[in-house]
Amino acid sequence: MKKFLRVVCMVLVLSMLLTPLCFAEENYDTLADWDLKVKVPEGKTAVLKGSQYYIYGQRAGEIPYVMIMAYHYESEEKFIADFTASMQRSYADLTVTKEAERTAIGDKAGWEIDFGYTVSGYQVADRRIIMKVGEWVYMFASKEIAELNRTLGTMLEDVVADCEFLSENGSALSELEEEEIEFSPAYLYCLNDDMPKYWIDLTGEMANTIVLHCFFRSGDPTFYEKVFYLDLDTADIGGGRIEIRQVSDELGYDVSDWFKSLTLVFKGKQLTMSVKRDDKTLAGGAEDNILSGSYKMSPVGAGVIYQYRQEDGMLKYWLDLSGEDILLHAMFRSGEPEFYEEVFVLDVESAEEGEYSLDIKEVCNEEGFDVSRWFKSLTLTAVEGAVMMNVQRDEKTLAGGADDNILTGVYLFEPRTYLLPAHSGPYTEKELGQWAQIYYFEHNGFFPPKADVERNADGSFTVHLYELVKDGRVTHTATSAWYTVDAYGSGTEDITGRPVELCR
Repeated sequence: MKKFLRVVCMVLVLSMLLTPLCFAEENYDTLADWDLKVKVPEGKTAVLKGSQYYIYGQRAGEIPYVMIMAYHYESEEKFIADFTASMQRSYADLTVTKEAERTAIGDKAGWEIDFGYTVSGYQVADRRIIMKVGEWVYMFASKEIAELNRTLGTMLEDVVADCEFLSENGSALSELEEEEIEFSPAYLYCLNDDMPKYWIDLTGEMANTIVLHCFFRSGDPTFYEKVFYLDLDTADIGGGRIEIRQVSDELGYDVSDWFKSLTLVFKGKQLTMSVKRDDKTLAGGAEDNILSGSYKMSPVGAGVIYQYRQEDGMLKYWLDLSGEDILLHAMFRSGEPEFYEEVFVLDVESAEEGEYSLDIKEVCNEEGFDVSRWFKSLTLTAVEGAVMMNVQRDEKTLAGGADDNILTGVYLFEPRTYLLPAHSGPYTEKELGQWAQIYYFEHNGFFPPKADVERNADGSFTVHLYELVKDGRVTHTATSAWYTVDAYGSGTEDITGRPVELCR
């Protein structure tokens, strides 16, 4: 069974570090209080001095060296800003030789910022790699003096790539795993009209959080999704039950006091979520809250897309990795207020594959035209469950301006899970209707209450999504969508002609 996703954004204040516990294991040092295990390069000297861990490249106690520190901090970006200000106070001649930017080392993602300053008349090159894992912000640094030939080569990158974050190891559900429960990637609870209401996501990469997706609507016909994180470190686990003690919302705020109890019970293939709500905290009404009740959830599948959002929160790009090639969806707008979607196909077969990366060589637009010449390079790198896209654009091909083009830059795509049927098809007419409703709901925020499915002479199926609207004494049909698909849910939206994958 896959480990569970951890997405915790707790707002923490900077605190003074206690001296970490450190013990040796072959050529590893384990900094237990930092949840970190560091591989020491062969022949190098490593030592812990208070709250700083040093690996010396030449002579012990002198530059060059790699240094590691860890801090409780709310974000990498805030840490970089505060740390840069601290460096400016410490070194009068400090220069930022490389502005902070996203970087990937091995399968890890973080930020790099480089400084220059003088010590005893010599120019020091000071590189910093910053990454947040769990409650810690880790800073890996290297200091070198090139004019004295005191350099480290790739030692900083090697240390970062080889280190292990201990909080990622193991499964918090080992007790349940020993009970041989038949876990599914996800569990779905629907209302009496088959509309999705809650679903539990068990597809993640870490073992201490369960993700609960909820659909609310604030009295408006349009639904929105809200996510809660159920902490396993503080939960009581055993006997097929998980009694949740700590719940956070998607902003990282602790909302545990909303619930008198929240329990997950696994039995056979089913999952039941039992909620006892503290009604004193019930602001906003029934349509904006998880209410007291017993919710029987059925096993379903789950897939993942990777999304890049701008600073204003707008979805700009997303990657679909489910097919033989990679589909890059982009939102452009040609200077107009309305956005439109364009899809690019990144050819995997011709790409150069690294240990954690793909260097894309061929790119086509949705009409099938080769647009590879638009890019000097386009690289995808897997980093800690996310995907980083590094684009170097050939500016000579930049027709139409920024609103119509993928621009030079580094883009971090965060994973987003979505629901799938429990099996891979072919699907019955009833299943095609149900997943057509869910597909429309996820893409449009409205759940069409009616779904009629008709088998066509050529073996395809026509799916009609609609609702019955009463206008005085007259009832008429309000259509949401028409789809023509095969038995696996692949086909087109009849009105627009765009391709759809109802059960992808």
